[in-house]
Amino acid sequence: MASRSEQELCCPVCQDIFRDPVVLLCSHSFCKDCLQGWRREKQTQECPVCRKRSLSKPHFSLVLKNLCDAFIQERDQRSSEALCSLHSEKLKLFCLDHQQPVCLVCRDSETHTNHRFRPIDEAARQHKKDLQETLEPLKEKLEVFERVKKECDKTAKVINVQLRRTEMEIKDQFTTLHQFLKHEEKARIAALREEEEQKSQRMKEKMEALSREIA
Repeated sequence: MASRSEQELCCPVCQDIFRDPVVLLCSHSFCKDCLQGWRREKQTQECPVCRKRSLSKPHFSLVLKNLCDAFIQERDQRSSEALCSLHSEKLKLFCLDHQQPVCLVCRDSETHTNHRFRPIDEAARQHKKDLQETLEPLKEKLEVFERVKKECDKTAKVINVQLRRTEMEIKDQFTTLHQFLKHEEKARIAALREEEEQKSQRMKEKMEALSREIA
């Protein structure tokens, strides 16, 4: 358990250790309540991470729950066993002025005179709450950026389709124009040759008439 980081056991939605973890077909895991709340808010059956649509019911992950329970137990045990480096006493308090855990002896020392203290568990919960509140607007901005990116991708695809369609239309127009010009060229050459034959025939007839007169 010591080799598994806390981040690997955190829900992507609430950023806290999994509670009643469920897993989707895309293999992403979430707290059961977090997933339900996210889907109610977004009115979609997509995965909050990969956005793949999943209509099947999420499966409860007993293995992941056991891992999380073991991690929490070990973490709480380590926290309860943490000792003050100055007095070798358990760190049961958190000094709000120095922003550090302290023991009961530290609280009564001159260093922490008139300082404010909280139980270390309460301070930890408050810090986690503050962190989540800080992350919330960042998550909202990320969702906005993702929506804008999707719109940009969609616009880029439309532009690409329009470009290809316009390119084909231009090619078709020039092909039609080339065919028309080629046909026009043949028609004018044929008309010119016919005119030349007619003039040659008239000239021949005149020459024959002159020859008869001369004779």
